[in-house]
Amino acid sequence: MVPSRPLAPEIPRGEDELLQRLLGLYEEERHLYRQVLDLSRQQGETVRRGGTLASVRRILEQKKSCLDLVGRLELTEHRTKVEWEKGRQGWSAAGRRRLHEAVQDVTRLIEEILVCEEKNDMILIEQTRVV
Repeated sequence: MVPSRPLAPEIPRGEDELLQRLLGLYEEERHLYRQVLDLSRQQGETVRRGGTLASVRRILEQKKSCLDLVGRLELTEHRTKVEWEKGRQGWSAAGRRRLHEAVQDVTRLIEEILVCEEKNDMILIEQTRVV
């Protein structure tokens, strides 16, 4: 009798739960960072058009709310991240790859936000020179 082999590589116990929690965290963060990026672009347009300080302030408050929520999400899942790191060497290559891709997506969004914010700062500096 030939022993049966699993068709897919065995996933270590606990990996799937941790992976799903972390992928969910990064999906939420992607959503929030997309909102921040949209708001940053909106802020730049508002400043470029000579919008009011009140309208810029509203956008800044919305961005702050999104970033505060990211911070709370990070705190909520801190323990999950620690558990993932502890067992990282034992997790499947596919799981590690999926998580890495999710983190890279979030990182790219953050980098886009930083570039947009730098452009917004330059617009503001240019406008204050003119005045």
